[in-house]
Amino acid sequence: MKIVYIHQYFNTDKGSTRSYEIAKYLVTKGHQVTVITGNEFVSCDGIDIVSTKTPYKQEYGYNRRLFSFLQFMLKSFVYAIREKNVDLIYASSTPLTIGLVGKWIAKLKRCRFVFEVRDLWPDVPIELGIIRNKWLIRLLNNMEHDIYKQSDRIVALSSGMKDEIVAKGVLENKIDVITNFADIELFQSINIAEQANMYVLYPELQNHFISLYAGTIGFVNHVEYILKLAQNTVDSRILYVIVGDGKEKPRLVKEAEQLGLTNVLFLDSVSKRDAMILMTMSDVGMCFVRPHPILDRNSQNKLFDFWAAGKPTLINYKGWQDEVMRNYEAGHGFDYENLDEMTAYIESICHHRDNYEQISANTKALANCYKKETQLESLELILQNIH
Repeated sequence: MKIVYIHQYFNTDKGSTRSYEIAKYLVTKGHQVTVITGNEFVSCDGIDIVSTKTPYKQEYGYNRRLFSFLQFMLKSFVYAIREKNVDLIYASSTPLTIGLVGKWIAKLKRCRFVFEVRDLWPDVPIELGIIRNKWLIRLLNNMEHDIYKQSDRIVALSSGMKDEIVAKGVLENKIDVITNFADIELFQSINIAEQANMYVLYPELQNHFISLYAGTIGFVNHVEYILKLAQNTVDSRILYVIVGDGKEKPRLVKEAEQLGLTNVLFLDSVSKRDAMILMTMSDVGMCFVRPHPILDRNSQNKLFDFWAAGKPTLINYKGWQDEVMRNYEAGHGFDYENLDEMTAYIESICHHRDNYEQISANTKALANCYKKETQLESLELILQNIH
């Protein structure tokens, strides 16, 4: 079948590459896939990529982001309406406006419409106080409800997200959960030479117990929590490494300098491959968010990467991710306020190597539950059934 895949932030080598992996897999299964994205890419791996050339950066303010969303919505609609013989529209949020394009095109083309929920919009920006205008909140809630109603199928990235959508009145049997992927084979392909080269580039990493954050340094990601951990850590062997860029980074770098934190290292954003190499060299992974219950339902792609690398992972919230890690004894979720307990946990697994190795083995077992190949097979079957 021919699938038009609409995703504003399509990437092949940085950040989340979920849409790239899905599109590439669907092509190998004989489907024709056209991706419409705001990022500038040329067609690759059999995927026909159409770029609207819509600028977007994490550093943008609220108004600039809103303009980017609207710009992509209009441009993607124009490009999508030009596509012929379309069987299925796969629209991936955020922003929520992508769902509007999906349902409009599906109606005009008389084809199936699948809406993928990566983030709970507009719930997240409302709960975080980013959107406060009552008229706008009402408009967005109505928009969300209509998109769910018009979609033939909804793909949520976590069971928590599914529960939230069901609570809004959507039938449970209309929603499938396809989490992010643990790319175990890709991590197994990383060799010692690649790690050695990384030590040459970053000699500060040598002879340390590395607690790693790799990703966007934005408001929601709450990377400043790592600075609190660093202040709370006594053992000089433990090094907190923060890899990435984002709106909050300059402020946090300055704050770390003012606090005199010698156990924190900031590195610039790197390619997907280099980020994975750094993960294999780390001892602990970190994925943090601000203390808002709505964020407990998320599905951070880096968490699955750490699992695939066999690294115990720490989160500062509860929810489904904490539950699965506890069940496998493969990491830990802590209440946001329990900074002392998290610090003690890091120091404990740093000191007790046998215990650490067992947790690492457990993490690899957990990763098998979210293996990329299995997840992609499940998604393709869902799309086939809809068609």
